Amino acid sequence: MFAIKELFGSKFKFSLIALAIGLVVSLTMVTSAMSEGLLTGMSGAKSRLDADALVFQRDTYPTIERSILSADDLDAVAGTSGIAGAYGVGHTYASVGSVDEPFDVRVFGLGGSMDQLPIIEGRAASGHDEAVLDATAELDGVEIGDTITLTPMDASLKVVGFTEGRRYVMVPTVWVDLETWEALHLAALLGAGDDGEQAGEVAAARMAEQFSGSASVAAIDLEPGTTIEEVQRGLGDAYRVAGIQDAADAGNGMPEMILAVNGIQGVSVVIGALLVGVFFYITTLHKTSQIAAIKAIGASNAYLYRDLLLQITVLVAIATVLGTVLALGAGAGMPPMMAFDPDPRRWAVAVLAIFGTAYVGSLFSLRSILKIDPATALGRTSA
Repeated sequence: MFAIKELFGSKFKFSLIALAIGLVVSLTMVTSAMSEGLLTGMSGAKSRLDADALVFQRDTYPTIERSILSADDLDAVAGTSGIAGAYGVGHTYASVGSVDEPFDVRVFGLGGSMDQLPIIEGRAASGHDEAVLDATAELDGVEIGDTITLTPMDASLKVVGFTEGRRYVMVPTVWVDLETWEALHLAALLGAGDDGEQAGEVAAARMAEQFSGSASVAAIDLEPGTTIEEVQRGLGDAYRVAGIQDAADAGNGMPEMILAVNGIQGVSVVIGALLVGVFFYITTLHKTSQIAAIKAIGASNAYLYRDLLLQITVLVAIATVLGTVLALGAGAGMPPMMAFDPDPRRWAVAVLAIFGTAYVGSLFSLRSILKIDPATALGRTSA
């Protein structure tokens, strides 16, 4: 077939075109992955909880930092019709002060199974005062087996494992069981110092009793066929129910960030796709005499257009493979703190957009093919 013969006959030219398209594809994919990584770094701790929805205290959604549910609240949520299972999730602020350069963390307590955390090094926490940290904490000097000191509660935790994709507001997270979180959060509220006497013992005991069994939010699984709206009606106005992704996409400036990220990704895809279309249009213009000669020996416009589509398909396919390899290589070479989170679905959309716009661009090439008059074109060539 003419199209394939032309590809092999002009290897250097088409290799450069494939490389250029590959770089465009790579740029689009890297932009997409970094944008997704930014969103994961902001809300990965919430968006990847093993649950269908989160239940917040009334008037605190979407701020998990302000929500607090008592033990009675958790029991009420778990007993609501349509909820198959529920467990508490706690959140509090802290800093790791036992390293050369202290850094901020967010502490999450899990009332459910710790097995939902993907362990990439070490093991899951199995007892009180053990913790699993997001892997980005390694960059701050924390290692497996270390005992870290959290401030201001002046508590010590043994690091037994590292997880990934669980940062929150771009800082590492510390994952403990719910009882350990309760003690940490209570100590932070009381402002206990080294001597533990900043708060009166009576007040501290009363607060500990009231706080016992609490959590920030409840993570729930819905029974088959049950909707979040139905659960909300069952719980009434005392609570606010939100889907996991909706909860992750709200608060902490997330709506504005998502809007900006989607805009960046959209512009990247459009610009990359348009460049690909222009490449093939210019290539067709440069082949005016060649196309005229083929027309002169009887080739139809349909035949020439099919050959063009075949070339586009082959070159963009090669460029997509090259661009994907380059994007993955760029991601592998980035430091762990960099937000790089490839999303296969968004990459697929980007690739489809590249192919689609290349085919749309081919319509301009078709217009040029249809306008070429073999006799006139060849006459210009011979002159």
